[in-house]
Amino acid sequence: MPCCWVHWLRVDDVLKQAGDLSGKIIVTCSLPMNKDDTALVVGLTSSGAEELAKKAPKARVVSAFSTIPSEVLFTNKKPRPSLVCCGDDADAKRVVAQLIRDVGFDPVDAGPLRTARYTEPFSLLVAQLAYEGEKGPEVAYRFEWFSAALLTPSRTARRV
Repeated sequence: MPCCWVHWLRVDDVLKQAGDLSGKIIVTCSLPMNKDDTALVVGLTSSGAEELAKKAPKARVVSAFSTIPSEVLFTNKKPRPSLVCCGDDADAKRVVAQLIRDVGFDPVDAGPLRTARYTEPFSLLVAQLAYEGEKGPEVAYRFEWFSAALLTPSRTARRV
């Protein structure tokens, strides 16, 4: 599966050069940013991933890898950070989930491609923390699921 990062303003040119993408998996980590990379140009009612899927309707688009700084890909991560992916093709998401595992993350299926409407702005939050924060770009996140029993105080538990 070939991979490259493409600035949003170049997506149409790259798709023209790519040829027939029928049945191919496109993993998009690109964000729909303006020319100055200061703001999203797509959001709220759509996402860059959804717009890409419209431009390549016969491809199987999965949004992943935009929610972490690239520097984290090259670190020894313990425990394994989470990495969200979303898409409308279940088989394509399984392939991408394995790729996510292969690079040392725990994949989190965030649902259909429309979920990229939320992951793309979240990517900007992560970038803010990584590149404008004090601790540097090796930032990652981990989702944990707790049972309701763990979150509800026991009747016998003492408050401290």
